[in-house]
Parts: sequence; C-alpha cells; structure tokens
Amino acid sequence: MASAPVPAQQVHGPAPPLLILYGSQTGNAQDCAERVQREGRLLGFAPRVLPMDAYDVVGLPQERLVVFVVATAGQGEFPDNARSFWRFLLRKSLPPDSLSAARCAVFGLGDSGYPKYNVAAKKLDRRLVGLGAEMLLERGLGDDQAGTGYEAALDAWLPRFWASARVAAAP
Repeated sequence: MASAPVPAQQVHGPAPPLLILYGSQTGNAQDCAERVQREGRLLGFAPRVLPMDAYDVVGLPQERLVVFVVATAGQGEFPDNARSFWRFLLRKSLPPDSLSAARCAVFGLGDSGYPKYNVAAKKLDRRLVGLGAEMLLERGLGDDQAGTGYEAALDAWLPRFWASARVAAAP
C-alpha cells in the first residue's frame, strides 16, 4: 500500500498550482497521476490532473510546475491519450527555450521484459529538456516486473519529488 505524505512537509501560504498530465493505455498511469493529485492536495498544492491529449498544449509554456506520468504502450509507443500531445512537442518549429519557465518531473510506467522499457518516459524527459524545461529530479521508472509492480518505484520517487516541488513552489 502506498505511504501517505507527511503533513509536516506541507507548503505554506497560497496553494501553488501543480499540473499533472498523464498518458495511460490501461489505466495504471492515470491511477499514478491521481495518487500524485491526492498527495499534492494533502501537502498544500492546488493540483489538476488531465490526460495529455485533453490539455491545451499551447498553455504549457505558462505552467510553472508540471508532473508527467506516462506509460509505454505496445512496442515503445506513447499511449493513445498522449499521442497528439507528443506530436506537438516534436514540432521542429518550437523554440529551444519554449519551456524555460517550467519546472518538470517525469514518472514512467513500463515493463522491463520488453526491449523498449519505459521508452516513452525517456523520450519525453529528453524532449522537455530540449525545450528548456528545468527537471526537478531524475525521472522515475516504474517496472511491472518488480515484485510490487510500479508502486515500489513510485513510493521511492514521490518523496524526492515532493521535496523538490516544495522548493520550486517557494516564493
């Protein structure tokens, strides 16, 4: 079972906005994104969670704190509800500083039994950096082959994310 965030680690002052975007084929990445949302609320953030393709990507340069939770589908593809978002990010016309105001984190879900393990998260992470985003911490990589599935990696990654997010959200 997932550990609850420690209330003493709450942010103070107005609730900082936190955008959580997910790409999910089977629902696991959505479940992770919703967990981030629940914990964020408990920690004093103002989280909103959306599938990547439901988000108007032209607003991304104005976002300050963003978590991406993405599964790798099939043989290394982005999930159906993230493909349009991903294609937009690949546009060569986007300036390399497009996301310079954004502080981001990426958590991937994959299966190490496949050769393209977590490739969607790895590609997304690289592209965000290529567009000038500041990565808050090293991407997390959940593995369905682990004894407890992706949860073990998420349990280890989230406290580090929250610590970085609190610093990034500080005035």
